[in-house]
Amino acid sequence: MDKVKDLYEFAEELREKVDIVEYISQYVKLKKRGKNYMGLCPFHPDKNPSFSVSREKGLFHCFGCGVGGNIYHFIMKIEGVDFIKAVEILAKWAGIEIPRYKISKEKGEIYNLHEIFTSFFEKLLYKTQEAINYLKNRGLKEEIISKFRLGYAPEDISFFLKEKAIKPELFKKTGLYPFSHFAGRLIFPIFDTVGRVIGFSGRTLKDEEPKYINSGESVFKKREALYGIFQAKDSILKKREVILVEGYMDVIMLHQNGIENTVSSMGTSFTMDQGKILKRFADRIYICFDPDIGGISGTKRALDIAETLNFDVRIVEIPGNFDPDEFVFKNGKDSFFNLLTNAPDVITFLWNEAEKMHKNEESFVPLVKDLIEIVKRIKDQTKRFEIIRKISERTKFPEDIILNEIKRRRKKRRKGETVLEQKDLLEKEFLSAIVKNERFFSIIKDEIDENYFFTERYRELYKKINSNLTKDVLEEDSIYREILLKDSEISEEVFFDIFRRFKLRYLMRVKEEIIKEINKIDKEDKDRFDYLKLKLFEIEKEIKSFLHKKEV
Repeated sequence: MDKVKDLYEFAEELREKVDIVEYISQYVKLKKRGKNYMGLCPFHPDKNPSFSVSREKGLFHCFGCGVGGNIYHFIMKIEGVDFIKAVEILAKWAGIEIPRYKISKEKGEIYNLHEIFTSFFEKLLYKTQEAINYLKNRGLKEEIISKFRLGYAPEDISFFLKEKAIKPELFKKTGLYPFSHFAGRLIFPIFDTVGRVIGFSGRTLKDEEPKYINSGESVFKKREALYGIFQAKDSILKKREVILVEGYMDVIMLHQNGIENTVSSMGTSFTMDQGKILKRFADRIYICFDPDIGGISGTKRALDIAETLNFDVRIVEIPGNFDPDEFVFKNGKDSFFNLLTNAPDVITFLWNEAEKMHKNEESFVPLVKDLIEIVKRIKDQTKRFEIIRKISERTKFPEDIILNEIKRRRKKRRKGETVLEQKDLLEKEFLSAIVKNERFFSIIKDEIDENYFFTERYRELYKKINSNLTKDVLEEDSIYREILLKDSEISEEVFFDIFRRFKLRYLMRVKEEIIKEINKIDKEDKDRFDYLKLKLFEIEKEIKSFLHKKEV
């Protein structure tokens, strides 16, 4: 029998054998520029080549949209698959047989148990008339019930655990513990992108709250899960479009009516993790939350995330206070497709919402203020001027007044940003030096820690570097990749100058904080006052010593 090999060990060996430039050239026309290869990014509209591939480092990075990583990250992104599938795709391309691999024993047991419970609940559903009646009354057909593997949980599970010899300590780690939460409920299994059952949601058949109860955190992580993603994945990939809804029944009813590129965020709290999963499969997202207050609020949060991830965003507005499943059930799929066709973009939606909010006000001033906040978000200058003209036409405010107000607000914001940019630059220079020269890092690593960094993303990267993380983990950080792909080396003299400025800035910041605290403290608190004065003396002494130091 072949030896079972760790998948990640095999993946690393495979990665070292293949040429990342040769593989990516199947998708992107690359031209050599210096040590690297450049081309148009396949992940965003790119007019000037901003997509860089390094054969030497085995990495790619887009300086336009920030996407990047190693060859597996590229395959996962371009093919819309998970890591395991990406390894299989690369092995097939390279003509290398993939060995049998293992996953965490405990995780494997949990996935296996989830599958056993799902099959059990499916069978029990057809023996429970109340549950069947509920689904029929909601308009669901047998094929769709089977497609989503809906089930029913009994009042007591102990007999089944004994029959299957399931250990209590393992059961506690599944998504069904404590079972009392799911007893007597309709069960919706939740799948990951490759079809494993990662968790469950139980819906009450009675008039009680909460209506739905989800699995606790185990292999199931709600912020990373999307209901219906396994069933919808192929359709989303084919269309490069996804419809995002709130509820389980919304997904199922839309799928039943042939609208199969639909998934649910399981409530209105759409997360960045969920967005990143969808971005692997789709370019356009239709946000179709319920038309109540919670739904509208959730829509605004979701579109912020979708905009950040560079989706083409459309907002589906359902008339008559219907949920998506109710609307499709009563009006049919053609009416829903009509809503998709006429779905407004982000700016139009926010404009309409602002108008609704201020419709009873005599003055246009509050409306214009809200709309200016919207216009500030638009990066495209042509689009921005078009919206300003539109605001002016509707409100009779002169375009130059609106434009000046936008400039004033942007200037105010940029004032604070300039200071941050200067701090950013020094920190990035310092990180670049220690990433590219391990000797520099070994010289200074005992002198500083992550608290020396003002910018959070650089602080986090320094923590990773200082934790001796493996190269592949570090390569997931976009700043780390960007540093590696730039052909800039510095001398020892330049590095020590950067380090002196970097450390001095930190010491001065500490000094300022101590002075602020001294000025605020009650002078009668003599112990505290004396302690702070001593701290101030020590930090001033350290600054003076550091300034006179010739070497680090």
